[in-house]
Amino acid sequence: MLLHQVASKKQTFSSFDELLEKSDKPVLVDFYATWCGPCQLMVPVLEQVSSKMDGKILVVKIDSEKYSSLSNQYSIEALPTFILFANGKPVDRFEGAMTADKLIERIETSLRVKH
Repeated sequence: MLLHQVASKKQTFSSFDELLEKSDKPVLVDFYATWCGPCQLMVPVLEQVSSKMDGKILVVKIDSEKYSSLSNQYSIEALPTFILFANGKPVDRFEGAMTADKLIERIETSLRVKH
């Protein structure tokens, strides 16, 4: 399974669960589709978030059409959908495009509240 990690090299994991298990930091997953306009707007935003939160979180993009079983597992109905995982479990979920500052604020708030 190839997952695109923002602001770094693509990495291969045998499963999404392996990625979550092996990550020593929270994982922000962006479920997107190549045809989705708001998803494309989020590309530079996610790069900013990844850069500003370097070392604090891992940002991963998952093509919801290529990995439809994951999309179904997490009931992805709108794009983009972001799910924040901590210790392998989803701790927050939100949909739609937003600014880097808003996204960082949401992530930090979720991690403070849920930990």
